[in-house]
Formats: sequence, structure tokens, C-alpha cells
Amino acid sequence: MKYLVVLIIFILDRITKELAERGYFSKINVDFFLSFFLTHNYGVAFGIEFTRRIIIIFNLIALIVLIILYKRYEFLGLAFILGGLLGNLYDRVFYGYVIDFIHLKNFFVFNLADLFITLGGVLVFFKLIK
Repeated sequence: MKYLVVLIIFILDRITKELAERGYFSKINVDFFLSFFLTHNYGVAFGIEFTRRIIIIFNLIALIVLIILYKRYEFLGLAFILGGLLGNLYDRVFYGYVIDFIHLKNFFVFNLADLFITLGGVLVFFKLIK
């Protein structure tokens, strides 16, 4: 039960990425702020480029640290980050890139895993300053 949130985030991320790859979101467009645009991100955040091997190594280190922290603190924000990290790490290992498809106007293209990583980071930040 402890890792149920992590598993749900991972599964939702995988499902939405698979649907995006199959073109299910391509016809949805909310012109003024949201559209769906499939892209394959070979870099990291904001398209910054590193070699695939380095990215995977850093992701694995982050995964180990997050598992240790989550075992100790069981905080929802850490579960969000862990679930998102697993979703993007899966893409990197099995495809060599991360599947992105959510596009907010005047912003980068991202995915559900990125959203949960960001929400988790915000929750952790507020927990730390409390």
C-alpha cells in the first residue's frame, strides 16, 4: 500500500504516453491555452542535451535517493516525484527518449510524469519551509 500512489502515477503516465503515441490526443485543441503536440525529448528539462548514458545514471541515482527518503518519510510529495521519475526513466531505458505531448501556450511540451515531479517538488518545498 505504501507505494500505491507511485504505482498509480507510473501507470497513468504510461497510459497517457501510449495514447499520445497512437494519436488519441492529436485532435484535442483548446486554442487559447492548451494543445497536444507529440514530441520525443532526447535531452532533459527544457531540452538540455546530455548523453543518454549520463541521463540514465543520474536518474538511477535520483531513484535510489528518493526510495530511501520515501521509505523514511512516506511524504506524498516524494511519492509524486518518485512516480514521475519512474515514468520518464522507463521511456529513457526502453525508447531512448521521453514522450512529451502536453503543450501549454508559451511553454514547453511536457507529460504527466513531469507534472507530478513538479507538483511533488512544490509539496516538498512547502513541507521544508513549514
